Amino acid sequence: MLSSITFYLTNCQKQQEGLNKQINNQISIDEKSQVMTEHVLAFKTKMEYYRNNPDLKSGGELYTADSAVLELESLLNYNFCYTGIECNKKTFEIAEITMPLDEIERINDPNLMLVYYDKVIDTIQAQMGRVDYENMKLLLVDLEQTGTDSNGDAIVSVGALIGNEGIRSLEEGVWFYGENMGLCGSGNYAPEDAASQLELRVINNVLPEPPQGGSWRYSNVVNTYIIPTQDPLTNNPDNYLDYKIFYATEAVAPITDTEKCLPMVEMSFYMNHYIDYALNYETTTNKDFKDCIIEGNPYWVPVYHIQHDYWIYVGHRYLIMEIPVINILTYID
Repeated sequence: MLSSITFYLTNCQKQQEGLNKQINNQISIDEKSQVMTEHVLAFKTKMEYYRNNPDLKSGGELYTADSAVLELESLLNYNFCYTGIECNKKTFEIAEITMPLDEIERINDPNLMLVYYDKVIDTIQAQMGRVDYENMKLLLVDLEQTGTDSNGDAIVSVGALIGNEGIRSLEEGVWFYGENMGLCGSGNYAPEDAASQLELRVINNVLPEPPQGGSWRYSNVVNTYIIPTQDPLTNNPDNYLDYKIFYATEAVAPITDTEKCLPMVEMSFYMNHYIDYALNYETTTNKDFKDCIIEGNPYWVPVYHIQHDYWIYVGHRYLIMEIPVINILTYID
């Protein structure tokens, strides 16, 4: 009973923190959202103009690789990325493309921006084609210049957060740490497990609901992976609450169902820390939470161990009123 009360009070505290942040940002959100929407739509108009004027070779804005990446990412998120939908499975796919630049590291042909826009779309469509989801949705696009090749051209990482749309619900119980094994003692594999339940709890606590009739869009997206063993809580690990991220290893003791099955008192413990990681990442990046992935996985090197893999995605968030989202899988030039 005590653990249930603690779980409830902690939930209320975290939800209040999220609500306070939403209220504090509400004053400036309309102005910020309007400016960002106008900026994205202006770039969208340029793309349409270049498409309608294929012989245009001058008179357009010159872009550095970084500025091109930012403009393309913002428009892709605006046009193609679903927000506010529940996903019972998610994956983050990464590929690379090359963005040729001129001698002063600029894109000097306005039409090239349209070429790169279509190239990124083709790349994402190929990424989604390799993901076996029944109700596939593109959730987030993350573009980043990661280097230059031998010709001095930009190497751009194309990241796509892809989800399988499906209803999810918060449930009490004793959950297997991961591997889609569901509730301990049920004997049934299931889409839900401790990792996915924790993921849903983090999202519900950190991501605010948009105003009625609106949805969130993102730009300047970044992500981080939290190393499970980076924050030890004890000098004498015993495979029980040794770290803020779930982790147990046979280097400490044999792993049994006692370690694999997480009761709600453990779920509450980890949930609080996982939420804190998300809030802290918002603060350090000065960006807004978009999504996260939490997976429970076994590993055998250097010894058998089980852990949660935790990725957090943030970006500059702005509000738009509901518009139809283009399904990138059916994008037609």
